Amino acid sequence: MLYAIMSEDVTNSLAKRKTARPAHLARLSDLKEQGRLILAGPHPLIDSEDPGEAGFSGSLVVAEFIS
Repeated sequence: MLYAIMSEDVTNSLAKRKTARPAHLARLSDLKEQGRLILAGPHPLIDSEDPGEAGFSGSLVVAEFIS
């Protein structure tokens, strides 16, 4: 079954995002290798590939899980 995982960032979460990013990308890579990742991406606070210090409001992961 496909699941949409929608996360909402807390205020001033950019530093926490940067710390968690390597493990997060590794997990997404695992899901992709298994053919279970449908799409994933951040929700930038401004319309930009790199919103810089503006940061993000959250993110979305759509992946297949057994339950």
